[in-house]
Amino acid sequence: MDTQQDETNRPKPGKTRSRTGCRTCRIRKVKCDEEKLRIGGQAEPHCRRCSAARMRCEWQGPVPRRKTRRIAVRQCTQSQSQGPLVPASMPLHPIPSSGSVVQAANSLTLSPFDRLCLDYLQDSALVIALGKHWPWSTISYAYQKIAVKQPMLMSAILASTASEIHQSRLHGQERLSLSAGADSSDIDGRIHYGRALSGLREAFNSNERSPEKVEAIFITLWLLIDYENRFGNGANAINIHIRGIHSLLVDHVVPSLKNGDHPRAIDFEADTDAILPSGTCSDTVGHSQTAHGPVSKRGVIRDDLRQTAVPLFLLWTLYFYTPAVFRGPGAATIDDSLCRLFLQAETGIDGLTLEDLYRISRQSPSRFWGDTYPAAAKLDDLENLPGLRLYHQSHVLQFRIGELFNNSPSGLEEESYIQIVDEIISISEEYDVVLSSAKTAHSCDVGSDGRRVMETMYWASIAFYGTIVYFYLCLGSTHNSTSRLMPLETAVSHVLELSLRLHRSRPRLMLRIPWQLFLAGIATPDRIYQDWVSIRLRELGCYGRNFARLSDRFDEIIRGGDPLGSVRYLGTLQG
Repeated sequence: MDTQQDETNRPKPGKTRSRTGCRTCRIRKVKCDEEKLRIGGQAEPHCRRCSAARMRCEWQGPVPRRKTRRIAVRQCTQSQSQGPLVPASMPLHPIPSSGSVVQAANSLTLSPFDRLCLDYLQDSALVIALGKHWPWSTISYAYQKIAVKQPMLMSAILASTASEIHQSRLHGQERLSLSAGADSSDIDGRIHYGRALSGLREAFNSNERSPEKVEAIFITLWLLIDYENRFGNGANAINIHIRGIHSLLVDHVVPSLKNGDHPRAIDFEADTDAILPSGTCSDTVGHSQTAHGPVSKRGVIRDDLRQTAVPLFLLWTLYFYTPAVFRGPGAATIDDSLCRLFLQAETGIDGLTLEDLYRISRQSPSRFWGDTYPAAAKLDDLENLPGLRLYHQSHVLQFRIGELFNNSPSGLEEESYIQIVDEIISISEEYDVVLSSAKTAHSCDVGSDGRRVMETMYWASIAFYGTIVYFYLCLGSTHNSTSRLMPLETAVSHVLELSLRLHRSRPRLMLRIPWQLFLAGIATPDRIYQDWVSIRLRELGCYGRNFARLSDRFDEIIRGGDPLGSVRYLGTLQG
């Protein structure tokens, strides 16, 4: 029914929906609400639709005539005379200079299709999944401030966007005007992935050990993990990059974060073998990456990594691994030793606790953006803190539930069981305002300036209720203490209802909740909701081919007729 409604509301090709609205809406051929809202820092008023979409709203000037596809394709290939295919208020770098290709990151040559990939970046899954909107997204920072100087990071970004464009085209959801020659997008993504791996090796063989270089290495590793998760071959390749992060983390990153108030010289000894082990490691190109054996270099980090994006990417890495407990016989297992260092007892590494990491991470955007970070972006961070904190607490709970499930095959300790129940109830009471606000709001379209606070509330609330569903599926409901907890049916209902509202107002944000959708879908007996979840999971295939595997797995469980009994025999959801 939702699909039919979307088709009804979709504007007809070639038909202008508004003749009196803003120029931007007329160009986009969407209905303008014609409400002129004053936006801080903007000289001109914005309509509500442009404000919510974070687009530059123009009220004056004629609507440009529509060009034919042949002209549009020609303009895409003539990069020497054209700028980015995005609004002028959101410039992308590097800006084309001359010739049919663009030089970036000192040694990386960008083709016309690479430029289209960079134009696509602000709408990509990388930005959507991390929450912050594009102008001040951490991905925007990584691209504009680091990737333009670091070839390996630029290659990792291009690998992700090219592969995602390929998936979008396969699902008929292409969002860029691509020429017929762009059919090689999948191959381009794999080539850039291989270049990123090669760049990592060169980075570890080099003598440069500045905070900027360490930051570039760390973010590149995170991007390659995300690539393997969405487009790769599963846990084995992910574990290779995890060992690289683990090596950086224990020896070099943690000391700098822990001693951030008193920067000091820190020995940096890089072991290339920790990033790309000797022998061969399979990548998605179908070739193999051969390591040259361990090569050690020594240097120093003299500045504070708290001023970089490393803490945030480390926190997201920990989130990525919780939960990863649904494993079947012989299924590949994601290395969760990194999670254990921070989450098992929350003692952290060498005195850097999980609470320290969370606090540093939430403070870091204003630090790594510096003076360019506006007051509106800082206000956005403050508004979203309660929701982000609830999201964080939910992940910690998920890890503890998973540990209890995996380590107690013969029976649960009553004390541990009761402790988890008490913590769920405590979190529910502490964040009652966030949870109740999400349940009473009928849409994410709250506020006049496109802030993301309601998106975060929905996101965090779904994560929390999904954690309760996860608790019941893993540990059951036979213990007496569960009488104090909301029933499984209630938690499932909250996940599905909030997800339905989120999809109606922000369909792309389904990308943030596939795990919660999966669990709620197998826990509900409602066939209508099961079909709805199946459709939503299948739609996520436009962001990565491994989402299609998750959708297939869901359908197999539902067809099997014993979803709650089958859940324990799944492979890892990540791969």
